[in-house]
Amino acid sequence: MTLDSLSWLAIGSIAATVFLGGMTKGALGIGMPLLAMPVIALFMSVPEALTVLSLPILITNLWQALQGGHIKPIVRRFWLLAIALAIGIGIGAQGLVLFDQKILYIVMGLVVIIQPVLRLLKPDFHCSDPSQKVVGPVFATVSGVIGGMTGFFGPLLVVYLATLGLQKDHFTAAVSMMFVVGGLSLSIFLARLGFMKGPELMVSLAALFPALTGIYVGQLIRSRISQKQFEKGLAFFLLLLGISLLIKAF
Repeated sequence: MTLDSLSWLAIGSIAATVFLGGMTKGALGIGMPLLAMPVIALFMSVPEALTVLSLPILITNLWQALQGGHIKPIVRRFWLLAIALAIGIGIGAQGLVLFDQKILYIVMGLVVIIQPVLRLLKPDFHCSDPSQKVVGPVFATVSGVIGGMTGFFGPLLVVYLATLGLQKDHFTAAVSMMFVVGGLSLSIFLARLGFMKGPELMVSLAALFPALTGIYVGQLIRSRISQKQFEKGLAFFLLLLGISLLIKAF
């Protein structure tokens, strides 16, 4: 698979969906692989699609993690989750091409839908400080295992982080730091499985431009919305995400 082998429809679709994914990520801190993967996978295999998204995911998350001066407190608070996520991805990646993924999509969809539903029924729902020491690493490990198999290590992790009631810029920095760790881990294991090849990486490099343009536009949107609007937007996005994952299973 090379740029030359892709049709203009494929190139245009990939560029547009990566831009929209970047814009959603810039505004809400999440969204690029979840929006882009289903479209890119129409034109190539899932492992190839993961490889194409590897650089946009890594660079955009690194960009957001380092902005605003929040990275040091975020690392101090969530370093254990990052380690648990990497371990989980290492375990799950072994089953990337072996397992039927329908059940995993059903589980992810149901779990992701729980969070926005809880916020609608009980807006002040939060994970208590004492329970975070146990719940956080468990969520991160399970997220990693599922992510290693499917490429979607974000949904469960975002559900957990959303229960902490983080300020919008802190939430974005925390998600981005975790996604940097997850993206690097997944890329390493994809390379070990023989999927990180030159042609796919060239397409990944080309996808950086629409991704970075999209995230810039999204950050402009985030700077103009309130914390309440941000939380509502995040809950709505999670609800749509959960439904889309359930649909993907069938």
